[in-house]
Amino acid sequence: MATSGEGDMPTQARRSVTRSDVARLAGVSSAVVSYVVNDGPRPVAEKTAKRVREAMEKLGYVPNASARALRRGKTETIGLIIGDSLNPFFVQYTFELVTAAAARGKQILIGDSRQSKTVEKSIVEELLSRQVDGLLLASPFARHYNADVLGVPTVLIDYPGGIPGRLTVGSAAEAGAEEVVAHLVSHGRTRVGLVIGDHGFGNPDPRERGWRNALVAAGLAPGPVVRVPFSREGGYAAAKALLDEDPNLDALFASNDLQAIGALRALNERGVRVPEDVAVASFDGTKESEFSWPPLTVAKQQLDLLAAGAIRLLEEPSSAMGRHLQIDTILVRRASCGCDDGGVEHPSVDLIAAI
Repeated sequence: MATSGEGDMPTQARRSVTRSDVARLAGVSSAVVSYVVNDGPRPVAEKTAKRVREAMEKLGYVPNASARALRRGKTETIGLIIGDSLNPFFVQYTFELVTAAAARGKQILIGDSRQSKTVEKSIVEELLSRQVDGLLLASPFARHYNADVLGVPTVLIDYPGGIPGRLTVGSAAEAGAEEVVAHLVSHGRTRVGLVIGDHGFGNPDPRERGWRNALVAAGLAPGPVVRVPFSREGGYAAAKALLDEDPNLDALFASNDLQAIGALRALNERGVRVPEDVAVASFDGTKESEFSWPPLTVAKQQLDLLAAGAIRLLEEPSSAMGRHLQIDTILVRRASCGCDDGGVEHPSVDLIAAI
């Protein structure tokens, strides 16, 4: 007797299950199966819908996503381009964006431009070829993409201020930086240095404006400034440069957590105690800030609110004037400034404004 093989498999197993197969098993028309799969356009009695779903499960029927997208005119996918997928801030932001999109029945396709305009352009073209319903862009080149030319709604994320004619989302960076630097001053610090990125938010960076505002308000002269990449290596080099430039330095504010963590290592290597000799604070509030030593005092970005707002803006009609969603940061006090390690959070405000 011959052993069983592919030639002996039932006809049903050799071909894809169709909507008609489901309809026959459930005892309904193909149209009713379509209404259940697509949740409309006509209602189906729950008892009948249950019978259809049971037939789908028994037969292993999988709806054709491409066909559904063609009928609806939507793919329920969003393109996301970030500039550095290794940065913990963007790792957490991406997680929140994926979560927010999933809550609305959407998926996200992710690309990393690696800070290259050429790479970013090719990723944009690839995402558009996949017929994404919208784009989320977080890069220094994002403002150069015109939504009208792209043909899909486009939101620029991680932007601290509005851009005329564009949809933008970002934290209140200037106010957040001012609050955390004022907190350093409240600990009696008088020489507060700044580690700031060498590109990004604008000129001057709003975090730099906030740092300066807090010092001026306290009647203090601005401390030394070092401009470096948004990286651990950048913060490491910057802290050593600040110590060399100003022996009276007693506090340091970094424009992101990675810089602050690099600075902590440099201070430790120099035998500088944190916070006893130099207090440290940063902007972002990623998980890394909680588990550095000492834990960092931060102006924490509310990534869950930023992500939900970005997805919401993609679905709302755009304004010719542009629209900006701004979310306040939260001051989290930890041991790096001299506070007890536990964190005290201030309430936040969700503000949408036309520009």
